[in-house]
Amino acid sequence: MLRYVHRPSLKIINAQQKLDPETAHVADELGKYRLSLDIEEDPYVLKMRSDPDSLNLGQLTKALLGRKTYCQEQLKMLHTRAQKIEEQLGIWAVCWYINACVRKLLIRGGDDHVELQLLDNTEITYLTQRLSTFLLDIPKQPLASLDQKFLSAKVLCLIDFLIHHQAPRFSGLIFVRTRAEVAVLSELLSIHPDLSGFYTISTFVGASTSAGRKGNIGELVDVRSQISTLDDLRAGRRNLVITTSALEEGIDVPACNVVVCFDNQMNLKSLIQRRGRARQSKSTFAIMFAESDDPSTVSTWKQQEEKMRKLYEDDMRQLAELEAKEAAEEGDRVFVVEKTGAKLLLADAVSHLFHFCATLPGRQFGNSVPVFTFDTEGEPDEKLVTARVTLPISVDASVRKACGQSAWITEKAARRDAAFIAYLQLYNAGLLSDNLLPTQIYDEAIEAVKSDVGKVASLVTVRGQLNPFFEVARQWQAIGDSTQLHCFEVILCRDDESTVSMQMLLPCDLPTIPPLSLYWDSYTTFTVFVRQRSCIPFSANYTEAAKQSTTLLLSTVFRSRINTAKTDLVALFTPSAHEDPAEWATRCTGVFPGESLDKISLSALSLSKLGIVRDLTRNATPFIFRGFASTTDGIVVEPERPEQDDASLILEVSRFPKRTDFLHPIPLLDQNAAKETKREHLRLKDCKIDKLPIDYAYFASALPAVLHRVGVRLVAARLCSTLFSAVAFDQLDLVVTAITASAVREPTNYQRQEYLGDSVLKFLTSLTLTSEHLRWHEGILSQAKDHIVSNASLAKAALAVGLDEYIQTKAFTGSKWRPFYVSDLLDTPADEPRELSTKTLADVVEALVGAAFLHGGFNKAIAILKIFLPRVPWSEVGERNGTLLASAGRASVTCPPHLAQLEQLIGYDFQRKSLPLEALTHSSYIGSNVTTSYERLEFLGDVCLDIIVSTTSFNHEPAIPTHGLHLLRTAVVNADFLAFLCLKLSISASRTNVVTGKSADDISLSETVVPIHIWQFLRHASPTVRKAQLECTKRYEQLKDHILELLQSGDHIPWALLARLDAPKFYSDIVESVVGAVYIDSHGSLAACEAFLERLGVMDYLRRLLEGGVALYHPKEELGKVADTEKVTYEVFRAEANADTESKLACKVWIGEREIVTVGDGISQIEIETRAADEVLKILRQEQRSKL
Repeated sequence: MLRYVHRPSLKIINAQQKLDPETAHVADELGKYRLSLDIEEDPYVLKMRSDPDSLNLGQLTKALLGRKTYCQEQLKMLHTRAQKIEEQLGIWAVCWYINACVRKLLIRGGDDHVELQLLDNTEITYLTQRLSTFLLDIPKQPLASLDQKFLSAKVLCLIDFLIHHQAPRFSGLIFVRTRAEVAVLSELLSIHPDLSGFYTISTFVGASTSAGRKGNIGELVDVRSQISTLDDLRAGRRNLVITTSALEEGIDVPACNVVVCFDNQMNLKSLIQRRGRARQSKSTFAIMFAESDDPSTVSTWKQQEEKMRKLYEDDMRQLAELEAKEAAEEGDRVFVVEKTGAKLLLADAVSHLFHFCATLPGRQFGNSVPVFTFDTEGEPDEKLVTARVTLPISVDASVRKACGQSAWITEKAARRDAAFIAYLQLYNAGLLSDNLLPTQIYDEAIEAVKSDVGKVASLVTVRGQLNPFFEVARQWQAIGDSTQLHCFEVILCRDDESTVSMQMLLPCDLPTIPPLSLYWDSYTTFTVFVRQRSCIPFSANYTEAAKQSTTLLLSTVFRSRINTAKTDLVALFTPSAHEDPAEWATRCTGVFPGESLDKISLSALSLSKLGIVRDLTRNATPFIFRGFASTTDGIVVEPERPEQDDASLILEVSRFPKRTDFLHPIPLLDQNAAKETKREHLRLKDCKIDKLPIDYAYFASALPAVLHRVGVRLVAARLCSTLFSAVAFDQLDLVVTAITASAVREPTNYQRQEYLGDSVLKFLTSLTLTSEHLRWHEGILSQAKDHIVSNASLAKAALAVGLDEYIQTKAFTGSKWRPFYVSDLLDTPADEPRELSTKTLADVVEALVGAAFLHGGFNKAIAILKIFLPRVPWSEVGERNGTLLASAGRASVTCPPHLAQLEQLIGYDFQRKSLPLEALTHSSYIGSNVTTSYERLEFLGDVCLDIIVSTTSFNHEPAIPTHGLHLLRTAVVNADFLAFLCLKLSISASRTNVVTGKSADDISLSETVVPIHIWQFLRHASPTVRKAQLECTKRYEQLKDHILELLQSGDHIPWALLARLDAPKFYSDIVESVVGAVYIDSHGSLAACEAFLERLGVMDYLRRLLEGGVALYHPKEELGKVADTEKVTYEVFRAEANADTESKLACKVWIGEREIVTVGDGISQIEIETRAADEVLKILRQEQRSKL
């Protein structure tokens, strides 16, 4: 302590200044003004006189004679503070102070001034009006400038002192007497031109304001704003704090190099405490005195300082002796990191080592401190000590132990030596950063994104959705005589029969377009096929004719959407490769009157040759011809269309659909759909008929949907040819699915692939980290994995490579569809930026990882990850597996006798015998024959278990929706379920028992068969672990039959019973660590891991869940869904114990304001809440049945 506490130099500052006789005394004027106010106008007096029921003559008399009202008291207090401020700080200060108080009143006690919230509005109004009137009479010049004549002598001396003490590492405190002076002085120094460029000032006062009393209009410091003051001072963000006596003691204040007592009215205790704040080397402690102060005060403080100086000198002599002895013992050892300048001193090594151990993964029942042992040698009078240190078993074995380099006189010095060596080993092993602190995985950009993410995913501005027809338009623009046009046959079929076929012309090739289903009405489905044909040479005449035929085709259905002044459509259509498009357009252009058809000629026409029938009496409303009849045949004509000419033919028609979105099925009960299929009757003479056959109208109606799907495939193809060009990604269907958001309402979206990709990403990340950093403990591994797979990290990666423009978030709406023209596309800038959630960006990355895995396994997924996360050292899975297997082979252990039984229990014969031992070694274990505890294997086994369950669930037929996949994974990989299976897994073994008879010689041996469980192989050195095992085994025996019954034949997962088992985490850890051990020893065989999970019972139960019939929801989650908008409240409390039983937990459950149930006999909060939710669901189901 003596070494780090330095005596500051004392500086006495005497302030001498003659007051300017012309300077007004604003504080005195405020006092006079207060006394001049008519007391009869005071809100309190007015209230007393206006309300006879509350009139108290005694109180009224006291108020009138003694001015004892709240407003008068506030003005009096303000006057007193103003006097002090004017005396200590000057005229400018008092003017600013009164102005600030008025400004505070004007906001009428808003949130920024909690202390005013208890004032009546009448009182606030009265004080505001009176003080505003007073402000009109005070001089304005003082506030206009910081002229010296408006500042006190002490302030001027303080400013001069601060100017001369400016230094790069300045850190200081200024003590003043009152909270008001804190506010005013901080403002004054902050805006002073000679100080504002260097000092960053904050304030700190005691939180003495009471919430139960009325506000104080003179209180300007908001204590809520000072929460970070000391942290800012410590971090260097602030370098000067104005404070009261609040910082004298009881608060951890960073050491300062300057402390100023602007207020010298302090006792000896205050002096010592304030002086102690200036404990940096070469610090200054200044006391300020005004000319008006008593001269004896200065002498008194000098005498006290002299006494303290003598005590300090005695301390320094003692320190020198101690330092000499320590120097002789320890020498001058220091380690410096050249990159950062961080230093490790011998004296600090022990505390640093304890800090490192405290950051290791917190394991229940485990050891988390370094253990020192000492060896002595030499004669008793000259005995020397050496130290060894052993770190917790979760630290890699290569750096777990260290020995001091030298022998020492004391154990203290030897301990430092061993700790110093141990800490250097940790640094060299990569377990410490270049700042000599425990390794932390940190990325400023990712942390910035994380900080914006609350419960709702944050939104980021990204590029607009890519329009692939921009590129097609550019290729049309660049077309020349030598260019080949790509031809595609587009076939529209109904009932597997070709309805119409047309040729599509483009200046570029298209990826494969899968068949497209179009839902014409509730009963009719068309299928569109797009097939590639041979290219044709570009011809200007042929292309012009194709533009005419395309315009004719689209105008049939989309007449109002066609720009008649343009023909440069981005996709051109001709009738067939063998028919001239110009002749076809001429033949099919226009209409003919219905009367030109007689019954005979109409009968001879096929339905496909007749065009759209347009009702001239209803603005040429389009209809589809269905048949004909005359009125003489008994056809009933619609009432609004009375028959006038019996000889006129009547057409039976149905409406041509108005909608253009045929991508989604129409519900059978849709009224609009029913209207479209309803048969109507039209007079032939009231109609006109298009020359273009009706099948081409069908084809034209399908084009928006067809071109939309073509565009999506073009986007996916461009993504594969640009961003993923090195991946050889040719499974376009998977890419389309991966980049399509669910809101788009396409046949597929990224959600299922995102589920799979999430699991693949976590598996590959964990495998990479575990094999790349063989000495990292599980804490660093988990932190690094969470960092890499976080939504923030993946969103950042998506934006960095430009994935955002490929993500499909705009739903296709036929009503908004317009034909694309080349000139419009070239003249129109890219789509406006849009907002996407970081979760969407991350989900698409994971979906693409899932797509790559489906396409080419783990190594294809790694190829994708190299693009998105290039800083991660990805390499092929086989290489990573080999690294882990080789590292396990380096461990030398002695096989214990029971290892064969353990392998029999697991169902796997290990080649690296160190792996099963590591998998069953708890962090509390102390002994030989050990590599490390099971945490690293558990870390790897966790993702192996996850990928096995996820892929099995994903590949199930029929496909399971995304939400169901998540529920399945939660049900199978949760710790409670795994712990139960761990408790259950056993083999039978023979045990020899010694049986004694009646006599001592009557001894015999007997063989019995006993179960041996996997958890019994856990190596530990903790009595607490053993106690936990015994207690859990007792609960298991009580619950296992019921749990097994539900697992085998129940209609719901036994969540409540599994929670009541309350198994310590090490049971589920064992399962995952064994999976990790099998994975490494089998050179990365997930099949071998799955075999163990099959033996354990995981896969069997997963198959049962996949078959259906088992409710997957956790009771609390299901209750939340049942309650809908009503809030579910759980109140957990400890029930009173009686003489026979110990206190247990109980839980009450409310839905809204209704209390449903109270459940007792709980052993943990999770268990009692789960069981209570289960009981509530039973009650609600019973109530529902009774209503029926």
